[in-house]
Amino acid sequence: MSLIKFKNIETTKLITLDTHLKTLSSSGRELFIQDSAVFAVFIQLLTLKTSVISYKTIANLIKEQKSKYHMDDCSNSIIANKYIFKVRTLLKSVMVEDFIVTVRGLGYKISNKWLSVQEEDNNEYNKSAFLKEITLIIDDCIIYTKSVSIVQDKSGFTYIKPSQDIVINNFNRMNDCYHSFLSQYSTPGNSAELIDLREKITKVLLYAIYWRVGDSLSDEKFRADYKNELQFILKQVIQAVTLLD
Repeated sequence: MSLIKFKNIETTKLITLDTHLKTLSSSGRELFIQDSAVFAVFIQLLTLKTSVISYKTIANLIKEQKSKYHMDDCSNSIIANKYIFKVRTLLKSVMVEDFIVTVRGLGYKISNKWLSVQEEDNNEYNKSAFLKEITLIIDDCIIYTKSVSIVQDKSGFTYIKPSQDIVINNFNRMNDCYHSFLSQYSTPGNSAELIDLREKITKVLLYAIYWRVGDSLSDEKFRADYKNELQFILKQVIQAVTLLD
């Protein structure tokens, strides 16, 4: 296929590379990519099967395209940086500035904000399935609080003391859901986003096993706070998932 398209999930902006005409277009602008080495880097980035394109891979691409190579004494990272700079300059010419991000010590990757149009449906389905299960778990937890007694101990703390079966069931659902999602999105370039998501999921887990404790709250207030706090955490989980590629 001669057209390779990516879409920004936040702005819905499209970027298109025509591999036949060697043109790059976005925001109503179009330009011809004259430098064969820069074009090769574009192709490699947009058809990447792994999450990160290494300095070495980029350097080798450049060496293949240049008949009289003038950077023989330069390291792979210096060569890669020079040509990624050229790629970013072309992207800026079509009003795109956030397409490529640096993965320190490894190379470069396409920003998580940009998805291949071909892969977008499958990717969004996986995210949707994960969020649907997390939402269902949260809804079940909230429903359970409506029928169970709220305990208040001698210190004034209020909490729910669920049955062991409920705790084990909720933990297993959370564990299966999270690790299934993690296995699909665990890549070097996603590490920061996955750590952020883990923190949010850990908060949900603490509520799902009913470790949430209130201070001298009435039953009605405890249930209301439990519901509101969980729904707020769910919004944070949704935001964290959106950033993952």
